[in-house]
Amino acid sequence: MNVARVFFVRLVLRNISRRLVRSMVLITAVGLVAAMGFLSVLDLGGLQQSMELGFERLGADLLVVDRTAKVNLTQALLAVEPDTPALPMEVLEAAAQLPPSILLSTQRAVRGDAEFATNMGLSHGASIPLYGIDPEHDSTVQPWLNEQRGIDFQDGQVILGHRLRGRLGDRLRLQGQTFQIYGHLAASGVPSHEHGLFFTLRDLNNLVPSGDPDTLGINGLLVQAPPEFTIERLRFSLLAQLPDASVTGGRTLLAMVRQGGQLSLKLVSAFSVPLLSSVLLLISLYSFGIAAERRQELGLLLSLGATPRQLMGLLTAETSLLCAAGSGLGIGLASLLRQPLEQLLALRLLEAGLTLPHPSPAQLVRDGLVIWLLITAVGTIASALSALVLVGSDPLRLVQSDG
Repeated sequence: MNVARVFFVRLVLRNISRRLVRSMVLITAVGLVAAMGFLSVLDLGGLQQSMELGFERLGADLLVVDRTAKVNLTQALLAVEPDTPALPMEVLEAAAQLPPSILLSTQRAVRGDAEFATNMGLSHGASIPLYGIDPEHDSTVQPWLNEQRGIDFQDGQVILGHRLRGRLGDRLRLQGQTFQIYGHLAASGVPSHEHGLFFTLRDLNNLVPSGDPDTLGINGLLVQAPPEFTIERLRFSLLAQLPDASVTGGRTLLAMVRQGGQLSLKLVSAFSVPLLSSVLLLISLYSFGIAAERRQELGLLLSLGATPRQLMGLLTAETSLLCAAGSGLGIGLASLLRQPLEQLLALRLLEAGLTLPHPSPAQLVRDGLVIWLLITAVGTIASALSALVLVGSDPLRLVQSDG
């Protein structure tokens, strides 16, 4: 009798030690997967946003102006030349009928008088270019914002060029009207973005009336080519559909860089999905393995009167708890390591002239919660499926099986 008790105690202790080892291995594996997944989602997401911002900052590919306009192209098509003749209403109406995939940024550019320079603290006789943009469709000004207020650009606000001074949120008095400083542009080397003032089209028309309330004095359309259009094809299409307009630009190399880079980012995002799926599959296989190693224990419990539903609940609850604990610890560890890794990545990008967007606390919580729920759900489903297979077997065969 004593020998049987000793054997039973040894068996129980051995099962407990094995279960502890398996549990620790599962928690560690799930924690590593959760930490790497959390850091990958944040860093790859930030890197993708940084690259997309870099592509957006390349400017437009083509410029549509009045046929009589003289165009002085800069190294980047970011703004219309001041005092370019206004586009006829027919051109604007035809441009509104173009396919949505063709990005159009409407602008108006004029030369401000000496009073604008005086209000900005510049020397007497200096001239400041004034620009009106459509905030909803702009693709050449707002991507260059270096700092900004946490709201959308709208009427009653002004964006300052890189070399103009002013604090965010301060009030600026111009021509008897008050504007709030919305943001500053980053250094670009382009005169418009270095020295200009940027308003909405409506505000600029109030400051410097165009004489045409229907067109608001728009004198340029900045065009970005979609991936399915080559530059020459887009140029011929615009010339055919926009009467009395001149289409200039044609920076084929930069357009190819933008289109190829955006396609590469999409492919990287697409290939990350199979990678994540394979990692989740490994967690599922490990959960299957843990359940298979407990065949004898499950057979013994079935022989003692436990129902299949009770065993499925037991295995599922244990695996869910272990996966939840492991993923929670992994995400917590990743949160501690995120800041130094993010600083290193931001420093590398800064050397290349790029910036790394910082995720908000709400985004961190949302991404962490999604990863935690995903890993826990995968482990739970895998455990439930493996338990469903095992509890349907003969209890005697389970007890007599090896492992």
